[in-house]
Amino acid sequence: MHHVEKLCNILYVLLFGILLIVVMGSMFTWSFRMVWILPIFVALFIIYITKKKRILKEEWCSVLWYIVYGACLVFLIAFSFLCEVAPSWDWGQVLKSASEYVLKGTLDAKEYYARYTNNQLCLICMVTLFQWIRIVLPDANFVDFQEISIVISCIFVWLSIGMIYLIAKKVWGKRRACIAGMLAAGCLPLYMYAQFLYTDTPGMLLLTIQLYLGICIYKSHRFYRKLWLGILLGIVAGVTYHIKVIPFIVFLAIVIALFLQKERWYQKCILLLMMSLTLGGVIQCIGVYSDQYAEDCFGITDAIKDEWEYPLTHWIMMGLNEKSDGGYMQEDVAYTATFETKKERTEENVRVILARLRCFGAADYIHFIFFDKMPRTWGDSCFAGDDYLFRMPYLPECPLVQLMKWNGTSHSYCLIYTWTYYVILFFGIVLSGLLALGHRGRQDAMMIGRIAMIGIALFQILWECNSRYVITFLPMMILMAFDGYFTCKQRLTQAD
Repeated sequence: MHHVEKLCNILYVLLFGILLIVVMGSMFTWSFRMVWILPIFVALFIIYITKKKRILKEEWCSVLWYIVYGACLVFLIAFSFLCEVAPSWDWGQVLKSASEYVLKGTLDAKEYYARYTNNQLCLICMVTLFQWIRIVLPDANFVDFQEISIVISCIFVWLSIGMIYLIAKKVWGKRRACIAGMLAAGCLPLYMYAQFLYTDTPGMLLLTIQLYLGICIYKSHRFYRKLWLGILLGIVAGVTYHIKVIPFIVFLAIVIALFLQKERWYQKCILLLMMSLTLGGVIQCIGVYSDQYAEDCFGITDAIKDEWEYPLTHWIMMGLNEKSDGGYMQEDVAYTATFETKKERTEENVRVILARLRCFGAADYIHFIFFDKMPRTWGDSCFAGDDYLFRMPYLPECPLVQLMKWNGTSHSYCLIYTWTYYVILFFGIVLSGLLALGHRGRQDAMMIGRIAMIGIALFQILWECNSRYVITFLPMMILMAFDGYFTCKQRLTQAD
């Protein structure tokens, strides 16, 4: 098993070493003057890892964290309302459809949800939320629905930051958890996405809950506790699968890490079997409920799905379109829509996929991945959040909007902060892998994180690339960066 772990760590270092170069290249493309952050970062890094005297005392940590954490929720909500935008893209579609159904009892966009079935459960949850709101506020309208959804989405992001603190506390202790939590609270892209109650913000929270449960299982020495935690993890992962598939990668990473852990074989088999059975049961139950609800309430039948649904091959096909650097392409969307059944769309997508791969050839395809797809996916320090804030803001002249939105008059100052933060993250992420490679034989709970990060990197290579897809993994990235810095300091200074 040690050799498999080593191979995973090598792949992790290679992938994120390349991505660090991509990130640095994207930053310098934006402004070569950003080179000034490198000597400052190196100096601060050396000071941090060599300093033995503690700045934060243990007894201060909890109080300081709760003050910062409370203020964080206030800032998230204030930021979201000041930078509020009119509904657009998929988030706006779900918001408007749910409001339409609750207020008028109709759903005009059946084809959309038959085509993108991954948004079906999201719509059901939103409709249920708005129905509850109407019970409390009978005169509630679309504006009320949007504003309440903003608050709920902010709470999802806030709880995700809280989970970062809890995970860090579980792995490194209270003092370092306080540092990790406070710096996570200063991650600007989390604020940029906070107002969008779509799959990203609940997906982010579900990712952190899965990771926390996985680490608890990994570190526990009692089999029955592992078993109950594993069942709970299966439930959370089953919900995650239907809300957003990308954070489900964490569950797969946990399974692999537990399989590699040095434990009794029969115990590992029982644990993984119970996790899998629970997962399968939850996925099946939610799937049946969701399909039945969609058919009974929205009129989305199997026949309509067969007529409109896009197969998974569609997004793989778009991921091979060099005209869009492997991202969203309206021409591909329109092309897939020209076929009458899901089977025909699948067959045609496969044909186009093979044709595009033959057209590339091995060398050109590798070039396409490293010089087109990776920069488009990972080369944005705002994860496209500034682009979404740019789309129809309600307060366009607000100084905060001008600072945060793409092409705002003072947006360059925002980018200085986000690029600095992003580069520091990536250095820590790579450092985590390098230190894991150099420490043989040590069982490491953060192996779960490294495997999950490999998963998201490979997924983004295969799939239609979009920097928004990575935002769900931002809490994981923050934790992996701290794993690198904290481990480096501990090894060099022997500090706790």
